[in-house]
Amino acid sequence: MAKATTPTEAEAPEAAHRNIFYGWWIVFAGSMSQAYTSGAFWQGFGAFFDPIVDHFGWGKAITGAAVSLQRTESGMISPFVGWFIERFGPRNVMLFGVAATGLGFILLSRINNLWQFYAAFAVITVGLSFGSFLTVTTTVANWFVTRRARALAIMSAGSGIGGLLVPLIVWFIAVTDWRTGLVAIGIGFMVVGFPVAFVMRSRPEDYGLLPDGSSPDDVDSYEDRGTSSETEPEAAFTTKQAMCTQTFWLMALAMGGGQLIISASVYQISAMTSFGVSRTVAGIVIMSVSMIGLMGRLTSGFVGDQLDKRHVLAVSFAMQFVGTLLFAFVGGIWHLLGFIVFWGIGFGVSIPIRFALLADLFGRRHFGSIMGIMMTFSTVFGVIGPLGVGWMADYRGTYREPYVILSVAVLVCIPLILAVKKPRPVSRTVESVRT
Repeated sequence: MAKATTPTEAEAPEAAHRNIFYGWWIVFAGSMSQAYTSGAFWQGFGAFFDPIVDHFGWGKAITGAAVSLQRTESGMISPFVGWFIERFGPRNVMLFGVAATGLGFILLSRINNLWQFYAAFAVITVGLSFGSFLTVTTTVANWFVTRRARALAIMSAGSGIGGLLVPLIVWFIAVTDWRTGLVAIGIGFMVVGFPVAFVMRSRPEDYGLLPDGSSPDDVDSYEDRGTSSETEPEAAFTTKQAMCTQTFWLMALAMGGGQLIISASVYQISAMTSFGVSRTVAGIVIMSVSMIGLMGRLTSGFVGDQLDKRHVLAVSFAMQFVGTLLFAFVGGIWHLLGFIVFWGIGFGVSIPIRFALLADLFGRRHFGSIMGIMMTFSTVFGVIGPLGVGWMADYRGTYREPYVILSVAVLVCIPLILAVKKPRPVSRTVESVRT
């Protein structure tokens, strides 16, 4: 029996027969990756926004356009990431992505003009596309079926924990400077990301195993087991087949609407300071949102495997709507507390559930490519978010109006997600998933 905690490629099947199914090692490692990525970039990069703008004197819109560029490039790259995962495996894809991300942040620390800022962001975009969320989510979804929502919830819970880094980043910038902070974050990506990459594996079937830790001896009964019932077989759509369904496009629009508001989160610290909230308090608010969001993510993992995922998503969108409205009219502590609770829970619940639902609808075999294509279309909304909010903040002199508009956008997602129907299956057996 191997002594190492993290099995090598050849040892993975043996590890799966221990007390802990190897898929859970992937979940825990992925959660560590998400914690750092979320804390250092998705939530924490807002702490660098004002210092960079103040240092160079750039406008909010032109600086925020780099975030839109990141969304655009990420959307363009995502379909290829899915193909690379299927072709070369998640470990190799993630190793490349982590190295590129770390390099991108170090380059960003050395910028002296706008084109260098955009170029460094482009490198970061490539790195994050290959070395973070898409690769980890695809891998976890491939290792679980009946416990998929729970596994994705635990994996994405790392993003909530990552919020603890935000006040630390704010403090570190204050005692050093934004350039030193970016170097530290770049090095941290490699320190955290490389070990995580070595844990990643493609699919349990590659090792003679079944998803969820089922015994290979139970293959006959597994073939009769569905993703949401005891009689319904697992879906097995190709990317082309998925794109030919109405379900795909309804999901794309709903996820796109959600991405519109998520992409504008880079302005949250800047917006709160413009509302009269100190940077220190703003950092604590973002950390608190992450902690509340962590509860939402974990809760969604259990209810998502028991209830209709569409209904769970609809509730999460409704909570994001309320939270965003409260944020737009921040005038005191109660508005901030309401934002923390409603936005935190709503956002936390929505992340793992939307991807668990996608895997339920179209299956595991081409999940990475299908998710990558869908993220490409939803990227359009992710580009509009930072550009629109930044432009309106420059033109109107306030962040309140753009956040009111964002709240309406997320409200529209509710009827879209409720209209999603399970597409007609193209395969009746798990064997077709393996071919």
